[in-house]
Amino acid sequence: MALTSIRRRISVLETVIRPVFDYPPLTPAEIEAIASRVRAGDSLEAEEVDRLMQHSPVFHGEYLITAYDRHVTVNRCVGIDFAEL
Repeated sequence: MALTSIRRRISVLETVIRPVFDYPPLTPAEIEAIASRVRAGDSLEAEEVDRLMQHSPVFHGEYLITAYDRHVTVNRCVGIDFAEL
């Protein structure tokens, strides 16, 4: 199969799949729940990771949450309110 044909087919698949993963922004309560679960060592559901990856980085209060390649990192910066920056 020619490379141009493969690229065209991938492009078509991306346009079909993209609307499925159009998640709404995370609410403050969801961000707090995710941060507390990550701190406790609990695993996140696939949909939560997908939402974080789509909206990464997420700033909420003292939390900076990043998601890349299915890995989630939660940083808490005490005394810094990211909403004020």
